[in-house]
Amino acid sequence: MSTAVASPTRHTSLGHLTFPRVVRSEWIKFRTLRSTFWSYAIVLVLGIGLTALVAFSFPESQVSQMPDAAKASFVSSTALFGVYFGQLIVAVLGVLAISGEYSTGMIRSSFAAVPRRTPVFVAKSIVLFVSSFVVGIVTTVAGYAIAGPVLSGKGFPVDITQSDTVWAILGAGAYLGLVSVFALGLGTLLRSAAGGIAAALGVVFLLPIIVNILHSLLSTVDWIGDVPKYLISDAGQAMAGSGGTTLDPWQNVLVVLVWTAVSFIAGAIVMKRRDA
Repeated sequence: MSTAVASPTRHTSLGHLTFPRVVRSEWIKFRTLRSTFWSYAIVLVLGIGLTALVAFSFPESQVSQMPDAAKASFVSSTALFGVYFGQLIVAVLGVLAISGEYSTGMIRSSFAAVPRRTPVFVAKSIVLFVSSFVVGIVTTVAGYAIAGPVLSGKGFPVDITQSDTVWAILGAGAYLGLVSVFALGLGTLLRSAAGGIAAALGVVFLLPIIVNILHSLLSTVDWIGDVPKYLISDAGQAMAGSGGTTLDPWQNVLVVLVWTAVSFIAGAIVMKRRDA
């Protein structure tokens, strides 16, 4: 009597595990989250709505009293007004992109499929950065499209083709992308939605306020006045052309990159070494 042995079935249609497949998997997970849609929708609505509100409500009688340099900066600040609030929203989204997987246990499935873990974290960062970058670009271009004609009609100089304007739009998108990755690293470190959001918003929003309060109380301590320009939020606002620091443009980019890199590397190390 012979026993039939079934030959193992090869799922050749699935292919081998490659990094592009990991990125595609993370993209599918990211775009199917309801928090992704609503977060980016809020960024767009707030950015466009606040820009329109400022542009339409600014009194035309005050334009003649402003110096030419102030007029140009006012147009940029108005068009990029949404970046100030957008940074808070994408920071929350960056934390939720990883904390949700830990809270539901889905992260174990990701690690079972990709045992090395690091590609998962890198793929999440790429998906988050690119998505936030695109939303940031769309929001700022829409802001210029609304603020430009309105403010031009009130006497403001508007030229969206200027190199400074183009770099401000690209800087706004890049900053939103980087701050979302920064928050992703914090969320990976803390593994808690509440803790990660508190930490991210604390660094992006509360830390500049605390530093300014300390500077006003300790005005004789000179070095405290230099701290704000090295914060991720102040440097990021300068990247977007809606804030001013004494640093050069490339230095502002470097400051934001350093904050993001520290959080990213720390998150990658913790994800690699800590149990899921």
